[in-house]
Amino acid sequence: MNQRPSGPGTGMKLGVSHQRPEQLMDGYLSYLRQMGVESLEVRLPAAECSPDRLVEIRSRVEDAGFSLFEIMMADGYNLQEAAAGRPGRDAEIERFKRFIRDLGKAGIDTTTYAWHTGGAYETGKIATRGARARLFELDEAEKLPDTYERAYSDDEMWDAYEHFIGEVLPVAEDAGVRLQLHPNDPPVTHMGVARIFRSTAAYTRAMEISGHSPYSGILFCVGCWAEMVGPDGARESIADAIREFGSQGHIFQVHFRNVSSALPSFHETFPDDGYLDMYRIMKALGEVGFDGMVVPDHVPETDGAEGGPRAGEAFIFGYIRALMQVVDLELRGER
Repeated sequence: MNQRPSGPGTGMKLGVSHQRPEQLMDGYLSYLRQMGVESLEVRLPAAECSPDRLVEIRSRVEDAGFSLFEIMMADGYNLQEAAAGRPGRDAEIERFKRFIRDLGKAGIDTTTYAWHTGGAYETGKIATRGARARLFELDEAEKLPDTYERAYSDDEMWDAYEHFIGEVLPVAEDAGVRLQLHPNDPPVTHMGVARIFRSTAAYTRAMEISGHSPYSGILFCVGCWAEMVGPDGARESIADAIREFGSQGHIFQVHFRNVSSALPSFHETFPDDGYLDMYRIMKALGEVGFDGMVVPDHVPETDGAEGGPRAGEAFIFGYIRALMQVVDLELRGER
């Protein structure tokens, strides 16, 4: 693939996430190559996460000319039993530790986890430039029943998180596998479960719990940060969060997504059509020397468009790539 010379701000890679093994066929991989994609995330069901299968997926991706950024355990990355400290906690943690060891043996150095995210992930759909996009309205989510027979507090979820890190981070460090934590989405407590990863301050606390280990980091979902209420309801400063965590080397991957507004209600948009200035976000990533993967996320559904369901994704690939190139030029003093 054509690459610009190394230098300030040039390390970011255009990537794609949410890939399933059955997608990794020649025609589809050719499309990704044409879009300028360099790196892939693949999601496997837990039942398929054998050491041989992990090696097979890595070989398939690399033989096609891409780097494999990570493999996620599709039905096991969102740690619900561990987060709530419920009876299945120990088994869930042991399964995750086994997966980390197998990743290390397969030469795959990153994976994602989340801390009881989701819940009322969306309350409906809405049109955005004629495409279908996710809608979340907090007043509708609050009408839903609690997930469990009782509520789980912030303190309980933090205690469980400290236990988890104490168990899992040493395994990850030994295996050479980086753990990237996805924010709660939506980042608000609901359905009787405290969604503790709903602020920049929460991530500061998490990185402190991990002792700022280079194997503990963040899947920085720009959309989730945009949804956050922030201190005193003033929204979070995404650029400040990037400067804090990026300068510490804790941002491993970026989900490049925009939304209409912060909570209590929002809908997802194309990246050029929400309330965030995505150029400033890309520039902040370049300024801290971020060299990980930037991916489209939650692409609005364009099934009715000429070009089919990939039209929206192709647009976002181009948008991300263009912003990367502009930031490159600026940081080199060439623009």
